[in-house]
Amino acid sequence: MRALRRDRPKLFRALAEFANMRRDAQGWAQFRKRWPHFFPESEYERVEQGQKPSIADYPYWLNQIWIGGATEPHLRILLGVDAAPEPAEEGTPEDAWLVGLVTIPAGFYADWDEGVFRYEGACDFQRALYLLFLDSWRARTCEKCGAKFIARRAAQKFCTTDCSEAMQREFRLRWWREHGKAWRGERRKAKLRKEGAKHVTRKTR
Repeated sequence: MRALRRDRPKLFRALAEFANMRRDAQGWAQFRKRWPHFFPESEYERVEQGQKPSIADYPYWLNQIWIGGATEPHLRILLGVDAAPEPAEEGTPEDAWLVGLVTIPAGFYADWDEGVFRYEGACDFQRALYLLFLDSWRARTCEKCGAKFIARRAAQKFCTTDCSEAMQREFRLRWWREHGKAWRGERRKAKLRKEGAKHVTRKTR
């Protein structure tokens, strides 16, 4: 677990990029080039060749989790805890979607000293998702650009300082459009009162 937390910044960067990547062939190719070990090489190959089941639908199901939708049973499948359902003649529409998911089995080991079973992801994607699962509040959507990001603090609402500053500029501009005329009027009145007070002071000397 200590090693997993040590790698958390890198794993979170990769997971955020994966959550926002284009879902076409070019998007997959670019992501694979940047993060060749995020998934097993064989799984990248299956996506490239259009084979099923595969990880091709992982971005869709990750998005459902990210935006606060349902998490079951696809979260367990993405984490490698449960297997995806087998094709069947009868089943729900969701089952039909899930059939296309490949299962990458994760591991567990018994921690004798702590008396618990420890999760051990089979690839960097599972390790990153598991870390996010432990702190699910970090999964955010930027209020400016709509990008998915992993928050560093609870109050964070924007993915970057650029988005934060752009939103502040928009807020100031909107405020000026709504209240600028009244504000200028109050400023002129205050200036006239100040000048009038100075004039009275000079006359009484």
